[in-house]
Amino acid sequence: MISGIDPSGAMFLADIAQIQNSMQQAETELSSGLKFQNASDAPDQVSDILSLRADISRNNEVQSNLSDVTTQVNTAQQAVSTAEQLVENARTLAAQGVTGTQTASTRSELAQQVGAILSELLSIANTQVGNRYVFGGDDYMAEPYQADTVNPDTGGGVVQLTVTQATRQVQDPLGNTFSVDLTAQQIFDDQNPDGTPAADNVFNAVNQLRVALQNNDVNGIQTQLTALATADDYLNQQIGFYGAVQNRISAATSLAQQMDLTYQTALGGKTDADMAQAATQLTESQTQEQAALQSRSMVPRTSLFNYLG
Repeated sequence: MISGIDPSGAMFLADIAQIQNSMQQAETELSSGLKFQNASDAPDQVSDILSLRADISRNNEVQSNLSDVTTQVNTAQQAVSTAEQLVENARTLAAQGVTGTQTASTRSELAQQVGAILSELLSIANTQVGNRYVFGGDDYMAEPYQADTVNPDTGGGVVQLTVTQATRQVQDPLGNTFSVDLTAQQIFDDQNPDGTPAADNVFNAVNQLRVALQNNDVNGIQTQLTALATADDYLNQQIGFYGAVQNRISAATSLAQQMDLTYQTALGGKTDADMAQAATQLTESQTQEQAALQSRSMVPRTSLFNYLG
């Protein structure tokens, strides 16, 4: 087939098409902010881009989990700190109760104050964030303890409603996991292997102080004064646990944020258009197109008929 376009015209059209393709690419980059629109535009980059997006998604999930647990851990730490202060108050009342100036009547009044402290400790053991009992361990939807109304003078004066462990683990951005929970039993109702109250049992120390004060039992009060000191030290250890968890969460959150910035920057380098370069390319292409059209319009259009008389 014989073409009606001379070689110079064909070359001109090819050049114009190339210039317009450059213009379209620049316009697309400017409007979308992306280097390319489809995987087929840069098949060699697809694997890296998908990997970075997976890293970002995984890192976002880690940050979300850390954020969720932060409120619970902070609440738990504050609750245990409050409990420790309550045990300090109980120790003060016990010290008052062993003095020789106290009577059966005044010790009974002190017993009522200790009873109020025990009620507050019970409330703390049942602390909630939303519908979650922060000291509920793996059975976090169930209330851990209630007051023992049948045998209130026995042991800690409470009834354990759930028997569970705290096995939840949270992951940091590097894939390392760490524990974030303690159960109410671990904190307030530590027990010996045979099920009897351990020496550092908080509920038992406070309740038996109440019983000793109520019974005007000076020796019993002195015994519980020692038990309260042990329970107080034990609570401070649990505060230390939550403090360490808070530090771990804070460090993990900071690292996740840094990694997110790294991932986003790397992904942007793969996919984001260079807006300044695209704008320059568009301007240059428009200039080239205008110059080409003007140049073409100045080419003499002659044919065989121009030379025939």
